[in-house]
Amino acid sequence: MRLSARPLLDNAADQGLFVGRDDELDRIEQSLSTGLNCLVVGPPGSGKTSLVRAVIYRSHEAGDPLRFSHVRANGAQSAADLLTAVLAAVRKPRRLASVVAAGLPPPNSPLDLLDDLAQEIGQVRRAEPGVIPVLVVEDVLAPAGSEVFGALRDEVWEIDARWLVTTPTSQLSGWVRPPAEVFFETRVDLGPLTAQQAAELLRRRMEPGDPAGEESPAELIAAATDAARETPRRLLELARELAGGSAVGGARLNAIAGLEARAAAVTELTRPARMLVQELEALGWSSASDERLLARMGWTRPRVIQVMAELQDKGLVDMREESTGRGRPRKLYRLKPPTEFGVRKPDGSIVPGSS
Repeated sequence: MRLSARPLLDNAADQGLFVGRDDELDRIEQSLSTGLNCLVVGPPGSGKTSLVRAVIYRSHEAGDPLRFSHVRANGAQSAADLLTAVLAAVRKPRRLASVVAAGLPPPNSPLDLLDDLAQEIGQVRRAEPGVIPVLVVEDVLAPAGSEVFGALRDEVWEIDARWLVTTPTSQLSGWVRPPAEVFFETRVDLGPLTAQQAAELLRRRMEPGDPAGEESPAELIAAATDAARETPRRLLELARELAGGSAVGGARLNAIAGLEARAAAVTELTRPARMLVQELEALGWSSASDERLLARMGWTRPRVIQVMAELQDKGLVDMREESTGRGRPRKLYRLKPPTEFGVRKPDGSIVPGSS
């Protein structure tokens, strides 16, 4: 049973596990083939990375003239950060750019970097006539996105390449506004999987003889599909709970009821708190000073602490302390898994799930 929630890669083995999103794939491929830039939007766990990798794999298998340069830019807080990573990816297309993650200072201004990028793209086209460069940039955050595709939109347009960009739903309003909103002629929003797609996703990840606790694989698939189709990540999370040794008997029921109760509690939160839930689901254990979390939210540490208190009041997060060897222990938080969240009673109280 292969129930890991890691993104699928652009290889034959992983692509055999890719399910659904046919309409989205067609729209992206049509956009790139006709010279249009494309933006993919979805919450954490909706499969943005797997979708992009499927586009790359299908293009390669079809022998398309597209040449992809891939950047994971969720650490980019400025245009210089983002463009430095893109430039590194174009220069070394076989390796995922890591300039931003390494924390290297950008050597030039954004305009200088755009000039360098234009020259690199020009060299690619001259060296390989007929090749069409596609710049794939994942997880663009609001600060960098608004600067690159907004303030510098016209200069970016002059680069002879196509852009396939992904961004979390929580970041969208912070950068896709005039003038950036017209840069992307195609926008693809990732919604929930259909029941048929969710069931097929789990079927492909189960092998003959896989254990399913007290239920048959078909019953496990049906239970997970009915309760958790919002994102592939949530679907796989519940399937792991149902298939694992800790989710047998009554706990098996608590996994489903707990997921439903958790989803109901999230709908009662303020918008900032719902955004924080999405990021905790994506990042796992995080502190209020976690640079990844602060960058993705665009918040200060006191703001995270303030909103985290709302999640604690609703019983939505676990907290543990971690010693750093200096001063007070650091507090870490995570979104409670379904079996630990419990069942919501009619009066609104929550009975903790057993594990």
